[in-house]
Amino acid sequence: MSRFSPRDHLRHPADDSGRMRDSLFWQTILPEQKLGFQAYLYLTSAGKAGFNVVLWGEEKRPLLLELVNGEIPAGMDLDALSFEGLELRKTGFGEPARVSYRSERVELDFTFTGSHPPFSYHDNPDGLPAWFALNRYEQTGRIEGSIRTGGRMIDLSGMAHRDHSWGNRNWGVPQHWKWLCAYTPDGSRMINGWIWIARGELGCGGYVVRDGALTPIATIRQHGTYRDDMSQDTLRAEIVDTAGETCLLELQRFGLVKLPTKDKFGTLIQEAACIGSIDGAAAAGQYETHWQQAYLDHLVESGATR
Repeated sequence: MSRFSPRDHLRHPADDSGRMRDSLFWQTILPEQKLGFQAYLYLTSAGKAGFNVVLWGEEKRPLLLELVNGEIPAGMDLDALSFEGLELRKTGFGEPARVSYRSERVELDFTFTGSHPPFSYHDNPDGLPAWFALNRYEQTGRIEGSIRTGGRMIDLSGMAHRDHSWGNRNWGVPQHWKWLCAYTPDGSRMINGWIWIARGELGCGGYVVRDGALTPIATIRQHGTYRDDMSQDTLRAEIVDTAGETCLLELQRFGLVKLPTKDKFGTLIQEAACIGSIDGAAAAGQYETHWQQAYLDHLVESGATR
Protein backbone atom coordinates (compact mmCIF):
# COMPACT_ATOMS: atom_id res chain seq x y z
CA MET A 1 0.00 0.00 0.00
CA SER A 2 1.38 3.42 -0.98
CA ARG A 3 2.19 5.85 1.83
CA PHE A 4 1.56 8.77 -0.51
CA SER A 5 -1.14 10.43 -2.57
CA PRO A 6 -0.52 11.68 -6.13
CA ARG A 7 -0.73 15.26 -4.79
CA ASP A 8 1.92 14.95 -2.09
CA HIS A 9 4.41 16.96 -4.13
CA LEU A 10 2.11 19.95 -3.56
CA ARG A 11 1.29 22.13 -0.57
CA HIS A 12 -0.67 20.39 2.21
CA PRO A 13 -3.83 21.82 3.81
CA ALA A 14 -4.07 22.75 7.47
CA ASP A 15 -4.74 19.87 9.87
CA ASP A 16 -7.27 19.79 12.74
CA SER A 17 -5.16 22.32 14.65
CA GLY A 18 -5.60 24.78 11.81
CA ARG A 19 -1.87 24.70 11.01
CA MET A 20 0.45 23.02 8.52
CA ARG A 21 4.11 23.26 7.58
CA ASP A 22 5.71 22.00 4.35
CA SER A 23 9.48 21.93 3.94
CA LEU A 24 11.53 21.03 0.86
CA PHE A 25 15.24 20.37 0.64
CA TRP A 26 17.79 19.72 -2.10
CA GLN A 27 21.50 19.01 -1.77
CA THR A 28 24.62 17.78 -3.50
CA ILE A 29 28.21 17.21 -2.38
CA LEU A 30 31.03 17.92 -4.85
CA PRO A 31 34.05 16.02 -3.45
CA GLU A 32 36.47 17.00 -6.22
CA GLN A 33 35.87 20.67 -5.49
CA LYS A 34 35.50 20.13 -1.73
CA LEU A 35 32.12 21.87 -1.74
CA GLY A 36 28.69 21.21 -0.28
CA PHE A 37 25.47 22.76 -1.55
CA GLN A 38 21.95 22.84 -0.18
CA ALA A 39 18.73 24.76 -0.69
CA TYR A 40 15.82 24.69 1.77
CA LEU A 41 12.29 26.06 1.54
CA TYR A 42 9.57 26.04 4.18
CA LEU A 43 6.07 27.47 4.12
CA THR A 44 3.12 27.32 6.48
CA SER A 45 -0.61 27.24 5.85
CA ALA A 46 -0.73 30.75 7.34
CA GLY A 47 1.56 31.96 4.57
CA LYS A 48 4.85 32.40 6.45
CA ALA A 49 7.79 31.23 4.35
CA GLY A 50 11.57 31.11 4.28
CA PHE A 51 14.26 30.00 1.83
CA ASN A 52 17.98 29.52 2.18
CA VAL A 53 20.83 28.66 -0.16
CA VAL A 54 24.12 27.51 1.33
CA LEU A 55 27.41 26.78 -0.43
CA TRP A 56 30.28 25.79 1.81
CA GLY A 57 33.73 24.27 1.69
CA GLU A 58 36.85 23.89 3.81
CA GLU A 59 36.92 27.52 4.96
CA LYS A 60 35.49 28.52 8.34
CA ARG A 61 32.86 30.75 6.74
CA PRO A 62 30.52 29.46 4.00
CA LEU A 63 31.09 30.76 0.49
CA LEU A 64 27.39 31.67 0.40
CA LEU A 65 24.67 31.81 3.03
CA GLU A 66 21.59 33.49 1.62
CA LEU A 67 18.47 33.77 3.80
CA VAL A 68 15.10 35.03 2.59
CA ASN A 69 11.89 35.38 4.63
CA GLY A 70 8.44 36.53 3.62
CA GLU A 71 4.89 35.49 2.79
CA ILE A 72 3.49 33.09 0.18
CA PRO A 73 -0.22 33.46 -0.69
CA ALA A 74 -2.53 30.57 0.18
CA GLY A 75 -3.45 30.13 -3.48
CA MET A 76 0.14 29.60 -4.69
CA ASP A 77 1.19 25.94 -4.89
CA LEU A 78 4.49 24.11 -5.21
CA ASP A 79 4.10 23.15 -8.86
CA ALA A 80 4.48 26.80 -9.89
CA LEU A 81 5.86 28.84 -7.00
CA SER A 82 7.44 32.30 -7.14
CA PHE A 83 8.93 33.78 -3.97
CA GLU A 84 11.46 36.61 -3.53
CA GLY A 85 13.59 35.58 -6.52
CA LEU A 86 12.90 31.85 -6.15
CA GLU A 87 11.12 29.95 -8.93
CA LEU A 88 10.04 26.35 -8.31
CA ARG A 89 8.44 24.10 -10.92
CA LYS A 90 7.38 20.55 -10.04
CA THR A 91 5.96 18.25 -12.73
CA GLY A 92 4.36 15.61 -10.48
CA PHE A 93 4.87 13.40 -7.47
CA GLY A 94 8.40 11.96 -7.56
CA GLU A 95 8.99 13.58 -10.94
CA PRO A 96 11.71 16.11 -11.85
CA ALA A 97 11.69 19.54 -10.23
CA ARG A 98 13.37 22.71 -11.45
CA VAL A 99 14.64 25.32 -9.01
CA SER A 100 16.04 28.74 -9.88
CA TYR A 101 16.94 31.68 -7.67
CA ARG A 102 18.30 35.14 -8.39
CA SER A 103 19.59 37.83 -6.04
CA GLU A 104 22.39 40.39 -5.94
CA ARG A 105 24.76 37.70 -4.64
CA VAL A 106 23.81 34.53 -6.48
CA GLU A 107 22.38 33.01 -9.64
CA LEU A 108 21.15 29.45 -9.20
CA ASP A 109 19.45 27.09 -11.63
CA PHE A 110 19.12 23.32 -11.43
CA THR A 111 16.88 20.36 -12.16
CA PHE A 112 16.62 17.40 -9.77
CA THR A 113 15.60 13.99 -11.16
CA GLY A 114 15.01 11.06 -8.80
CA SER A 115 16.68 7.69 -9.31
CA HIS A 116 13.97 5.73 -7.46
CA PRO A 117 10.41 6.32 -6.17
CA PRO A 118 10.04 8.59 -3.11
CA PHE A 119 10.49 6.77 0.20
CA SER A 120 8.54 7.29 3.44
CA TYR A 121 10.04 6.73 6.90
CA HIS A 122 6.69 5.11 7.74
CA ASP A 123 8.09 2.09 5.86
CA ASN A 124 10.88 1.62 8.41
CA PRO A 125 10.30 -0.65 11.44
CA ASP A 126 10.62 2.37 13.79
CA GLY A 127 8.21 4.44 11.69
CA LEU A 128 8.01 8.23 11.59
CA PRO A 129 7.54 10.00 14.94
CA ALA A 130 4.53 12.32 15.05
CA TRP A 131 6.66 15.12 16.55
CA PHE A 132 8.72 15.17 13.34
CA ALA A 133 6.09 15.15 10.58
CA LEU A 134 2.83 13.63 9.41
CA ASN A 135 4.73 12.21 6.46
CA ARG A 136 7.92 12.83 4.56
CA TYR A 137 9.56 11.55 1.45
CA GLU A 138 13.24 11.06 0.74
CA GLN A 139 14.62 10.56 -2.75
CA THR A 140 18.17 10.25 -4.06
CA GLY A 141 18.87 11.13 -7.67
CA ARG A 142 20.81 13.46 -9.91
CA ILE A 143 21.16 17.21 -10.16
CA GLU A 144 21.99 19.15 -13.32
CA GLY A 145 22.63 22.87 -13.18
CA SER A 146 24.93 25.56 -11.86
CA ILE A 147 25.39 28.22 -9.22
CA ARG A 148 27.24 31.51 -9.71
CA THR A 149 28.40 33.56 -6.73
CA GLY A 150 31.33 35.84 -5.98
CA GLY A 151 32.46 35.75 -9.62
CA ARG A 152 32.68 31.97 -9.51
CA MET A 153 30.61 29.56 -11.64
CA ILE A 154 30.15 26.08 -10.16
CA ASP A 155 28.75 23.08 -12.03
CA LEU A 156 26.23 21.22 -9.87
CA SER A 157 26.07 18.14 -12.11
CA GLY A 158 26.15 14.81 -10.23
CA MET A 159 24.48 12.74 -7.54
CA ALA A 160 22.10 14.54 -5.20
CA HIS A 161 19.24 14.14 -2.74
CA ARG A 162 15.92 15.80 -1.93
CA ASP A 163 13.18 15.51 0.64
CA HIS A 164 9.73 16.97 1.29
CA SER A 165 8.21 16.91 4.78
CA TRP A 166 4.75 18.01 5.89
CA GLY A 167 3.29 18.39 9.36
CA ASN A 168 3.92 20.61 12.37
CA ARG A 169 7.34 19.84 13.83
CA ASN A 170 7.87 20.00 17.59
CA TRP A 171 11.52 21.07 17.77
CA GLY A 172 11.67 20.67 21.55
CA VAL A 173 11.05 16.88 21.58
CA PRO A 174 14.25 15.47 20.01
CA GLN A 175 17.30 15.40 22.23
CA HIS A 176 19.61 14.68 19.28
CA TRP A 177 19.50 13.38 15.73
CA LYS A 178 21.84 12.47 12.91
CA TRP A 179 20.54 12.71 9.34
CA LEU A 180 22.68 11.62 6.44
CA CYS A 181 22.73 10.84 2.76
CA ALA A 182 25.57 9.34 0.75
CA TYR A 183 26.15 8.03 -2.74
CA THR A 184 28.82 6.63 -5.03
CA PRO A 185 29.53 8.72 -8.16
CA ASP A 186 27.82 6.19 -10.46
CA GLY A 187 24.76 5.86 -8.22
CA SER A 188 25.19 2.10 -7.78
CA ARG A 189 25.08 2.64 -4.01
CA MET A 190 22.87 5.21 -2.27
CA ILE A 191 22.06 5.63 1.40
CA ASN A 192 19.63 7.80 3.31
CA GLY A 193 19.67 7.42 7.08
CA TRP A 194 18.17 9.12 10.11
CA ILE A 195 18.93 8.34 13.77
CA TRP A 196 17.06 10.10 16.55
CA ILE A 197 16.89 10.20 20.34
CA ALA A 198 13.63 11.57 21.75
CA ARG A 199 11.94 11.06 25.13
CA GLY A 200 14.88 8.79 25.96
CA GLU A 201 14.10 6.42 23.07
CA LEU A 202 16.28 5.65 20.07
CA GLY A 203 14.99 5.08 16.54
CA CYS A 204 16.15 5.12 12.93
CA GLY A 205 14.88 5.34 9.39
CA GLY A 206 16.01 5.44 5.80
CA TYR A 207 17.01 3.10 3.00
CA VAL A 208 19.88 1.47 1.14
CA VAL A 209 19.89 1.29 -2.67
CA ARG A 210 22.08 -1.39 -4.27
CA ASP A 211 22.17 -1.52 -8.07
CA GLY A 212 18.70 -0.02 -8.35
CA ALA A 213 17.06 -2.09 -5.58
CA LEU A 214 15.81 -0.06 -2.58
CA THR A 215 15.48 -1.71 0.85
CA PRO A 216 14.33 0.00 4.08
CA ILE A 217 16.78 0.20 6.99
CA ALA A 218 16.10 -1.89 10.10
CA THR A 219 18.97 -0.83 12.40
CA ILE A 220 21.97 1.50 12.38
CA ARG A 221 24.90 0.88 14.70
CA GLN A 222 27.01 4.03 14.57
CA HIS A 223 29.92 5.83 16.14
CA GLY A 224 30.74 9.48 15.55
CA THR A 225 33.76 11.56 16.50
CA TYR A 226 33.63 15.28 17.24
CA ARG A 227 35.91 18.27 17.40
CA ASP A 228 36.41 20.50 20.44
CA ASP A 229 33.28 22.53 19.70
CA MET A 230 31.22 19.30 19.39
CA SER A 231 30.85 19.69 15.65
CA GLN A 232 30.82 16.34 13.89
CA ASP A 233 34.06 15.07 12.33
CA THR A 234 33.66 11.41 11.29
CA LEU A 235 30.96 8.77 11.23
CA ARG A 236 31.14 5.00 10.94
CA ALA A 237 27.75 3.34 10.51
CA GLU A 238 26.94 -0.36 10.19
CA ILE A 239 23.53 -0.42 8.54
CA VAL A 240 21.33 -3.52 8.51
CA ASP A 241 18.36 -3.43 6.15
CA THR A 242 15.06 -5.29 6.44
CA ALA A 243 16.39 -8.04 4.13
CA GLY A 244 19.16 -8.75 6.67
CA GLU A 245 21.95 -7.35 4.49
CA THR A 246 24.68 -5.19 6.06
CA CYS A 247 26.17 -2.05 4.59
CA LEU A 248 29.15 -0.11 5.96
CA LEU A 249 29.17 3.67 5.59
CA GLU A 250 32.19 5.79 6.55
CA LEU A 251 32.22 9.59 6.33
CA GLN A 252 34.94 12.19 6.94
CA ARG A 253 34.04 15.84 7.10
CA PHE A 254 35.84 18.36 4.92
CA GLY A 255 33.48 21.28 5.44
CA LEU A 256 30.95 22.42 8.04
CA VAL A 257 28.25 25.06 8.31
CA LYS A 258 26.29 25.88 11.46
CA LEU A 259 22.64 26.88 11.12
CA PRO A 260 21.09 28.05 14.42
CA THR A 261 17.28 28.09 14.26
CA LYS A 262 16.95 30.84 16.90
CA ASP A 263 14.00 29.04 18.50
CA LYS A 264 13.29 29.01 22.23
CA PHE A 265 15.11 25.68 22.64
CA GLY A 266 18.39 26.94 21.15
CA THR A 267 18.25 24.29 18.43
CA LEU A 268 21.46 24.10 16.39
CA ILE A 269 21.63 22.26 13.05
CA GLN A 270 25.13 21.53 11.76
CA GLU A 271 25.75 20.35 8.19
CA ALA A 272 28.95 18.49 7.33
CA ALA A 273 30.03 17.95 3.73
CA CYS A 274 31.96 14.69 3.58
CA ILE A 275 34.03 12.32 1.53
CA GLY A 276 33.82 8.65 2.46
CA SER A 277 32.99 5.17 1.32
CA ILE A 278 30.09 2.74 1.03
CA ASP A 279 31.23 -0.87 1.43
CA GLY A 280 34.73 0.27 0.44
CA ALA A 281 33.67 2.15 -2.70
CA ALA A 282 34.45 5.87 -2.84
CA ALA A 283 31.45 8.01 -1.96
CA ALA A 284 30.40 11.51 -0.92
CA GLY A 285 27.70 12.55 1.48
CA GLN A 286 26.14 14.98 3.89
CA TYR A 287 26.04 14.39 7.65
CA GLU A 288 23.71 16.57 9.71
CA THR A 289 23.43 16.80 13.48
CA HIS A 290 20.70 18.32 15.66
CA TRP A 291 21.53 19.51 19.18
CA GLN A 292 20.24 21.95 21.75
CA GLN A 293 22.83 24.67 22.26
CA ALA A 294 22.76 24.61 26.08
CA TYR A 295 23.81 20.94 26.03
CA LEU A 296 26.68 21.61 23.61
CA ASP A 297 27.81 24.54 25.74
CA HIS A 298 27.93 22.27 28.79
CA LEU A 299 29.99 19.63 26.94
CA VAL A 300 32.47 22.24 25.77
CA GLU A 301 32.73 24.10 29.10
CA SER A 302 33.15 20.90 31.10
CA GLY A 303 35.74 19.41 28.74
CA ALA A 304 33.52 16.46 27.83
CA THR A 305 33.68 16.76 24.05
CA ARG A 306 35.78 13.61 23.63
